[in-house]
Amino acid sequence: MYKTSYYDDFKCIGSECPNSCCVGWEIDLDIKTFQKYRDLHDSNINKCISVNQKPTYDKFAKIKNVKDQRCSFLDKNNLCNIQKKYSEKLLSPTCSNFPRRKVDFGSKQLSSCLLSCPEISRIFFADNEEFKIIDDEKKLVDTNLKIIPDEFRNNLYAVSGERVFNFLYKLYNSSDISLEKCLMITNQIINEFSNKKIEPHELNEVFKYIKSFFLNHKIEKKIDTEMQLNFLKKFFRCFLNKKINNKLSELINKLYADCFLNRDLKKIKLLYEKNKLHNFNQFLIKHPNIFKKFFIHEFFGKTQLLTNEDFDSNDGFYLIFFIALVSKLIIILNTLYKDKIVVEDFIEVISLVSRYYGGKDNLDKDEKELVSKDNQTFVNLFYLFFG
Repeated sequence: MYKTSYYDDFKCIGSECPNSCCVGWEIDLDIKTFQKYRDLHDSNINKCISVNQKPTYDKFAKIKNVKDQRCSFLDKNNLCNIQKKYSEKLLSPTCSNFPRRKVDFGSKQLSSCLLSCPEISRIFFADNEEFKIIDDEKKLVDTNLKIIPDEFRNNLYAVSGERVFNFLYKLYNSSDISLEKCLMITNQIINEFSNKKIEPHELNEVFKYIKSFFLNHKIEKKIDTEMQLNFLKKFFRCFLNKKINNKLSELINKLYADCFLNRDLKKIKLLYEKNKLHNFNQFLIKHPNIFKKFFIHEFFGKTQLLTNEDFDSNDGFYLIFFIALVSKLIIILNTLYKDKIVVEDFIEVISLVSRYYGGKDNLDKDEKELVSKDNQTFVNLFYLFFG
């Protein structure tokens, strides 16, 4: 098994969590957990669960939500009544596993955690070190992860995807390669790979050529605050139209009202640009690896995007980029009146955005329309992010 270096450090902080995982969504129960609850003959439990209309083994029933989409078993202190009254063993797999995630390759597993958990984001982004992967013996694995086990190594697409990930792992951990270059190289490699334009025996030469080309390619960047604010305004409207009740929607609703409704937009633009060029740039100087860590962490947690032909690796990459984009712009807008931006500001926003978008495989239709102008999704994401 390979896992992120922080994986074993995680401990749920329970009632101290700023965004409880027991609020905001319906929690599924597998058939075994459902039967355990029924066998307790506890009327307080029975009234809080219901069988799904089309029950399956893993999603046989669900826990009902109460006011503000809180889990029925959650007490006023944000602690689980099931765990308090009975034991942690009675928790459903959904509850006991979160925020851990695994990519299963038979005899090999890749284990990481979801950045939607604020505590995971806190642990992961707490330092400026590169992204680290360890093995079963907790030894650091620098390169050449053997993700695909022997029994599946006849699958050339999967083995090629393994090599793509290893290339990206080394790329994003290279301190002398900028995020801009990393993203451009990633986009080109994924385009070539997903379109099956690369033969397995040609991979190393193609990697070398693409990397060399973009490292020597001059990037034309221009500051376009108006473009970013127009995007944010459209995104806010799009998200609020979903009628979702969670902490991200609360933040977006507040920012939309404070910055776009009946406001002096010229003043907002000046404040935003000043905050972006000074405070956010100072933040990036202090935390130079923060977005590079985010990207390679998500590629590791979603390795199936590269190894499974059933997944669209382009769409998966665009989703990861979209989360980074939206998080960056919201952070800037949310700190207009602060003297400086700190890592806690970053963690707050990226965990909220990841909470909604991180579990998806691709962008929703409405979000896709925001960034797919002229069928140039990567180009649009790139210039919005660095504008």
